[in-house]
Amino acid sequence: MGLSFVLPAALALSAFVALPILAHLAKQTPRERHPFGAMLLLERVVKRLRRRRRVKDPLVLLARILAVLAIVLGVSGAQWSYSGAVPEFGASGRVIVIIDNSMSMSLEDGGSTLLARARGEAVDFIEELPPGTLVGAVAFNSDARRLVQDLTPEHLLVTGKIEDVQPSGGASNLRSALSEARKLLASEPGEIVLFSDEAGPRIVGEARSELELVVEDGSSVIPFTIRADPPRNTAVTSAVYGDGLEGGRVAIRLTNFGPDPIEIPCEATLPDGAVVPIFADLPPEGEAEEHITVPREALGGVGQVACEDPDLQGDDARYFHLPRVGASRVLVVDGDPGDTPTRSEVYFLERALAPWGGKRTGVTPDVVPPSGLLGLDSDKHRVVFLANVSDPRPYGPRLTEFVRKGGALIISAGDNISARRYNSALGAILPAPFRKSRSLAASGEVGIPLNLPDPTHPLFGTFKRAGRAGFGKVRSRKVLTLEPFTESDDISILLRYSNGMPALIERRLGSGRVLLWTSSFDFDWGNLPVQSVFMPLVQGMVAYLGGEAGGAAARFDATVGDRVAIPLPDLVMEPDVLGPDGNPITSRIEASSLLFTASKPGAYQIVLENAPPLAWVAVNTPPDESDVRSYDSVAKAEAAIDPEMFTRTIDLGGGLLGLGLALLALSALLSAKGSS
Repeated sequence: MGLSFVLPAALALSAFVALPILAHLAKQTPRERHPFGAMLLLERVVKRLRRRRRVKDPLVLLARILAVLAIVLGVSGAQWSYSGAVPEFGASGRVIVIIDNSMSMSLEDGGSTLLARARGEAVDFIEELPPGTLVGAVAFNSDARRLVQDLTPEHLLVTGKIEDVQPSGGASNLRSALSEARKLLASEPGEIVLFSDEAGPRIVGEARSELELVVEDGSSVIPFTIRADPPRNTAVTSAVYGDGLEGGRVAIRLTNFGPDPIEIPCEATLPDGAVVPIFADLPPEGEAEEHITVPREALGGVGQVACEDPDLQGDDARYFHLPRVGASRVLVVDGDPGDTPTRSEVYFLERALAPWGGKRTGVTPDVVPPSGLLGLDSDKHRVVFLANVSDPRPYGPRLTEFVRKGGALIISAGDNISARRYNSALGAILPAPFRKSRSLAASGEVGIPLNLPDPTHPLFGTFKRAGRAGFGKVRSRKVLTLEPFTESDDISILLRYSNGMPALIERRLGSGRVLLWTSSFDFDWGNLPVQSVFMPLVQGMVAYLGGEAGGAAARFDATVGDRVAIPLPDLVMEPDVLGPDGNPITSRIEASSLLFTASKPGAYQIVLENAPPLAWVAVNTPPDESDVRSYDSVAKAEAAIDPEMFTRTIDLGGGLLGLGLALLALSALLSAKGSS
């Protein structure tokens, strides 16, 4: 804001303002004459002369001074400039309307959302445009999309599309919206009218580069800011599991973005459905941290913290990862390490348990040689694999006690198995005494296939929909035989070969379990490791026995609107992605990664058909969207780029000249009136 001059040199004429002052101070002829001759009156004459030298008619003098100043300023081309004005729209005949439908626009204010107000104002704006004006429309959250493909004079078409814009949980990507608007304008001048709350610390700053391109094209962005007065919101901004008493604790951070203190009730829900209530006191525009204690044993998965906030409900829940708490680790005992990794007895078993190599997992298999059984801990381990271990006798009492206390033991056969040693060490917990191995096919033959399992059994429940036929492709050339036994409530055959021989046998000992796979987990006795059912079967065994496979616990985090990329390990079939409602969502595989877009907050599962979840993805709302306060404005940013765009200049020259002449006329009138 300020005064400027077209001809600043003309201001030198302001020196003429002294002329009326001098004229009023000059000797003045008295209006009345009174002769006198007495010297005694001299003192009175001096006093009257002093009065004559005083300025007479101050109003006339003031009018003349102002007249001179007004004429001088008028001649110099005085102009008054001020900033903050809104650029005119419609002059180019090309208008783009941008609607912000990010999460913060769902803020409730006066009984309606900001988005509803923005839609209404945008429709009213378009209806007032002159007929024939070409109009386009763009909506944006994490990404921008055109509501109409090209500029159109059909205003009703555009207003209909705007009225259909729905709220989203995405971020405010104004940069993408401006880019799409520039494309609609084909880099030609036009007006871009923005309906947004401009909330959050980065929305304007991140769009500045695109805003500069808009201005360079000769276009302008005209913001119609839609805000609550005052903006209020409370959000769960963080929930993280960590160490602590009992089974650990979840640290929960809540933030109040409003101007008033608030007490807010919340609930933390663990993956097993357990609910813990919380009450938090939040200061104005401040934070609070609460903690919940996790039980000593809890299922792994994705938990949720949800609070009651009437202002902006999209960010009232926060999703967090919780590993399996309690005895859950898997101890894998390699009975035949081999001379190379791929020749190890447990090479394929380890990858079936943890296809991501143990990264980002809450439960990682501990692969050890037989001596590692000395580290078996019932408070830490839930499942033990004995893979072709030759002599379990040194560890027999420890394994027996582990099972009797509720642990689970899975035994796989191989050439190292000695019936005498196993019967001696583990006879008390085996389904039946071991006998000897038996060949089912000659060398070079594919072997005997498995019969299909019973899908009603909990171990095979994941194969109910499909995939069960894959068991028919599993073949074994050799198996471990057992002494005759009778099935009962405690001993049952879960899988058989086509010739009726047992393939998978279970024995229950209280809460403990023993599973015996009568073939091997490598290629020595069969082809199981390369069959599609291998990984889901192994992970299903662990889950069935109360543990958690590493693959099932793979954990990733994402934000609503993100394009999520999950790396796919070896030996994994094409998995599906299940959304928060449990239904499949669109995904694709590209460059050994599984890609999908997280369109809403919640827990996403990466699953193979008929298998436990391979991974969990906790998707939360964008943190900046919870901050409904305004930090910057498009108008200020645009004014900094091109100050003239938001500056208005008023030409004062003609008005000042007219004012000067009017003041001269007024001074003449006052002078004539005073002399009459």
